[in-house]
Amino acid sequence: MTGGGPYNKGGHTQMGTKVLLHIYDLSPSNSFLYPVGLGLHHSGVEVFGAEYSFASGAGVFDSSTPRDAGPGAQFRETYELGIYTGSMSELRGAISEIKDQGFGPDEYHLIRRNCNHFANAFVWKLLNKPIPAHVNRLAEIGVCCSCLLPKKLMEQAPVGDTTSSSGYQMYAPRGRISDANNNKKKMTTFSGTGAKLGSGAATSLLMTSRSGSPREDDLIDRRERARKAAMARMGKTGN
Repeated sequence: MTGGGPYNKGGHTQMGTKVLLHIYDLSPSNSFLYPVGLGLHHSGVEVFGAEYSFASGAGVFDSSTPRDAGPGAQFRETYELGIYTGSMSELRGAISEIKDQGFGPDEYHLIRRNCNHFANAFVWKLLNKPIPAHVNRLAEIGVCCSCLLPKKLMEQAPVGDTTSSSGYQMYAPRGRISDANNNKKKMTTFSGTGAKLGSGAATSLLMTSRSGSPREDDLIDRRERARKAAMARMGKTGN
């Protein structure tokens, strides 16, 4: 396996040509998915200096610029899978057979028949061995819930799609700023009425609570006047 450094384009050796599997990241989430053997990946197989892959609309296609899948994908690493000893004519024959086995322009499916499925079928034709399992593991897991995803999404490839002028891009630019206003919590203010602390209304209310109601005050006054009248009469009687 090699990283992102220099490499021998075409991978020619005295015995034949190297078969190179180029892996790309389709999402920033791969930074934490990859260490646990998962990830959203695009892949291409390089033989004789050309990189072969599979997409909706295009079907099987080749690129003369290996390790450059274009917008929506970032190169991660390359696997040297083995040496192909056949001829270019035999290589074209193998590709034609794969096309007839379900990799036509209208047969792409993001979960069931994607670029990684093609890479695995292609490498098996050339070397009789599979690609590393983690490259397409997330798609295999996704088969269980593919019915929940939009059909249009399933039939469009994130890399190499020629069926739509707009397409879609899974790998978003780093440093994307979200709308902070959407994250603000809404607070409901109190809408009732009442007396302001320190106001005259509040003072009057406080005094009323201390002295009692006006009716109670009148009763106390009458009792006090009756007591004084009774004391006055007693004083006259004593004289």
